[in-house]
Amino acid sequence: MFVVFDIDGTLMLTRGVGRQAIEAALGRHLGRHIQSETVSFSGRTDPAILTDVLLASGVPGDEIPELLPQALLAYERELCLRLGPEHVDLLPGVESLVESLSNRPATHLGILTGNLEGTARAKLRAAGLDSLFGTGAYGSDNEDRNLLPAIAQERLLLATGIDMPPDRTVIIGDTEHDVACSRAHGAWALAVCTGFVPRAQLEASRPDLLLESLDPPHAVLTFIDALPPPD
Repeated sequence: MFVVFDIDGTLMLTRGVGRQAIEAALGRHLGRHIQSETVSFSGRTDPAILTDVLLASGVPGDEIPELLPQALLAYERELCLRLGPEHVDLLPGVESLVESLSNRPATHLGILTGNLEGTARAKLRAAGLDSLFGTGAYGSDNEDRNLLPAIAQERLLLATGIDMPPDRTVIIGDTEHDVACSRAHGAWALAVCTGFVPRAQLEASRPDLLLESLDPPHAVLTFIDALPPPD
C-alpha cells in the first residue's frame, strides 16, 4: 500500500510563514509591493500560487514566465530561512497515524504536495517528520497537481522496485484539489477538515472518506484495511 500525504492543512499548519515568505521574497526580488491577500493558497502548487500573486501585484502576465523561476528560488530561500520548529503545529492524530503506518509491513509513505521540493523538505524537517517519508512529488515537478500522483508512483518504483498501482494508493489531503488529483490517478481519496476548506466544499468533491481530523487514527487504518485486495 502507498499512503501519500499532503503537507499544509493535512500534516501541519505553519502559522502563515509561507505567505509571509512569499511577500517578503518577491517584494525584495522585484522591488515592489506584493499583494497576496486575495490569492488562495489551499491545495494549489507553488508555481500557480506565485503566478497569481504576481498578477495580483500588478505584474503584466506576459512578463511572468521569465520572472517565475527566480521568484520561486527567492521564495524557497526565504521560507527556509524563516521556518523553524516553533512555527509548526502538527495537526491532531498525525504523529500517531504516521507512526502506525510506518510500522506496517508492505506500506510505503509518501508526500504529494503543491510545495516546492525544497520548501516541503524544510517543513517536514521543522516538524520532525522528514525521516518518515521515503518519496513523493512536489509543485516543483509540475504546476498541474493532477500529474503529481504518477510522478510519486514512478519515484516509489525507482526507490524500491515496487510498481504500486493506483488502486493500492491512498491520497490524504485537506482540499478538493487533493481529491481531484486522486481521481485523476485512479487512487483512493481521503479528505480531512483540518485546513481552510469548508466541510460542505469537501463533501461536494466526493472523497471516499471524509474525516474531521486524523485523530484518532483508527478510522484511517480501518478504511485502508477494508480496501479490496490486489488482483
